[in-house]
Amino acid sequence: MPEGRWAALRAELAALPQHPRGQGDLRNLFPRLKRTVDFVAHVRFRTARVLARLNPYPRPWRHVSVPVEDGVQVAGWLGPQHWDAPSPWGLVIVPGMFSTKDDTVHKRRAIHIHRHWKIPVLAIDLRAFGESTGIATAGWKEALDVHAAAHYLAAETGVTRVAIMAESMGGAAALNALAHDGESGANLLSGGVLCFSAFMDTKDAVSYISHPPPRHHPFRQTYGGFRRLLMTKSDGAYDRFDDLLTDVARVYGLKDVEELYDLANPKWKVPLMKQPTLLIHSTDDPVVPVRHAHRMERYAEGRDNVQVLLTSWGGHTAFELLEPHWFWEVCRRFYGAANGVELENLARR
Repeated sequence: MPEGRWAALRAELAALPQHPRGQGDLRNLFPRLKRTVDFVAHVRFRTARVLARLNPYPRPWRHVSVPVEDGVQVAGWLGPQHWDAPSPWGLVIVPGMFSTKDDTVHKRRAIHIHRHWKIPVLAIDLRAFGESTGIATAGWKEALDVHAAAHYLAAETGVTRVAIMAESMGGAAALNALAHDGESGANLLSGGVLCFSAFMDTKDAVSYISHPPPRHHPFRQTYGGFRRLLMTKSDGAYDRFDDLLTDVARVYGLKDVEELYDLANPKWKVPLMKQPTLLIHSTDDPVVPVRHAHRMERYAEGRDNVQVLLTSWGGHTAFELLEPHWFWEVCRRFYGAANGVELENLARR
């Protein structure tokens, strides 16, 4: 592999034309409302199960349950191989906190990728969200979910390389899974790991979303919604994520929540990450501040396979909404380079 290949690709992607809509553009209103409805509708386990069956993925997709080594069952939808032209690589889609495989955004992406890139796709719910069992651990045990999903996809479809598309906490989980993949020598995640708006420092991320921001802070509105979702999810037991994780640390027999933060931190695991990895982050992200991307830049310095691409727009995981052509061109070029294939820009679909 040519030296500096991934740095060159990052520079190529950074030079792509960017024409995003403004955050306040009226065309963003309906998609944002729809995503809010998705979050609320799927926040409870029983409701998520009912909705997944009332509004299933189309055939030939099938509803699956992925067993994880610690006993958790991860729910997913599997888009199978196109047996007329089997692909050697497939993709796992990993949503973020409170987001699920059945949300409009992830469902549409999964279906389009499966149909037009003609690869097998597995869209999952991280533990504790959607239909999956277990309790949330801020990216620590969630790494096992991603790892299990990748191996399940390989076993079910025969692919030898698995790519990951992840967002927010799902991105942190994917990075932790990538480190586990490198440490174990499995090297299955060689299809490329693409993370949008992921956090790198768990303690900082959890503290940030657990404390009410100042009145005019850009996170203020999101904080209120996040707090209500957490209260609904926990039947009123928690309204702060740090309080939840303090109890989770006790459940797992850890010394304290600081130990959980350390186990969940992706940043110090960078030396274990062996496969092509691209993190995309916006300087105007109100949920995961851009300092997380800068920390990853420092930890990944000198490692060509881990690259960070910054934009001045995009908010928190809103890249496709604001600039779909750019979003899909980045995905097309990154996964194409990682797997040696030509892919279609799905913004045209």
